[in-house]
Amino acid sequence: MTGPAFRGASTHSLDDKSRLIVPKRILDRLPRVETNFVLTASPDGCLLLLDQRGFEEVSGQIGGSLLDRNPENRGLNRLLLGHAEDVSPDRAGRILIPEVLRHYAGIGDAREVVVVGAGTWIELWAPDRWFRALDGASSSSLAEGRKVEPVGG
Repeated sequence: MTGPAFRGASTHSLDDKSRLIVPKRILDRLPRVETNFVLTASPDGCLLLLDQRGFEEVSGQIGGSLLDRNPENRGLNRLLLGHAEDVSPDRAGRILIPEVLRHYAGIGDAREVVVVGAGTWIELWAPDRWFRALDGASSSSLAEGRKVEPVGG
């Protein structure tokens, strides 16, 4: 995939209407005409926020068809396409995170979301899941002899 390189991590709160302000560091990396996103579930337990072109590329890579006998392909189709929602930031830069996606990602009553730039896409994590994912990445990196510094600390 080509496109803007999203990076950095920050924690944000959903408002009372379950809207998340898309960080300025992300919106600033997009041309004004490309502020339409697709929000969907990730196999990692977070949410993915991709621009339209990025989502089309990812969904094209899954492949598969109605008659695909590979259960992994069918499962990825169900997960990524079945949860996909078109979202556009409003004038205040907020996007609505639907209840089914909040539930999938484990974004609970605290309504905190960690927004992570991951190259050509953005990940939205419940804080507890984000820290577990970091612990897993750190453990894997240490096992391979690489040092990983924790975010924010």
